[in-house]
Amino acid sequence: MFQVLLVCTGNTCRSPMAEGILKSLLPAELAGNLRIVSAGTGALPGTPAAALAVSTMASQGIDIRGHQSVLLTAGMVRESDLILGMEPQHLDRARELAPEAAARIHLITVHGAGGGGNPGGVADPIGAGADTYQDTFHRIRSHLLRWIPVIREQMERRERV
Repeated sequence: MFQVLLVCTGNTCRSPMAEGILKSLLPAELAGNLRIVSAGTGALPGTPAAALAVSTMASQGIDIRGHQSVLLTAGMVRESDLILGMEPQHLDRARELAPEAAARIHLITVHGAGGGGNPGGVADPIGAGADTYQDTFHRIRSHLLRWIPVIREQMERRERV
């Protein structure tokens, strides 16, 4: 099974939102062979998703109420086929944990294999208002839409090998 790992800091806002968004965007032919997980570089394990992340996602028809934060581990990075971090420091931590996975670690805002995008990533909405969370939702969604063809291609390539 192909695994996508989404990484942020606390695993209570951006990466759980990204996990829910990506699951909602997946075409049926990919969904059955793809596992999507999220973690945080500084997560306090077992913390629920932030209330504004939950309500923002609910307004889009996506339920993340059951989310519990997970601390990023070397094993998670090694087991994942594609790792998407929200900011450059998330990539740095993933590479530090599993240097051998460096080629699979990317910034969510830089599309494909080094393609164009925002090198700054997606800012943390924690402590901001509902409008910021809505903006974060739309930013993450637009970037993930660009990653779906990459995911499809990588999955197909892996099946052929």
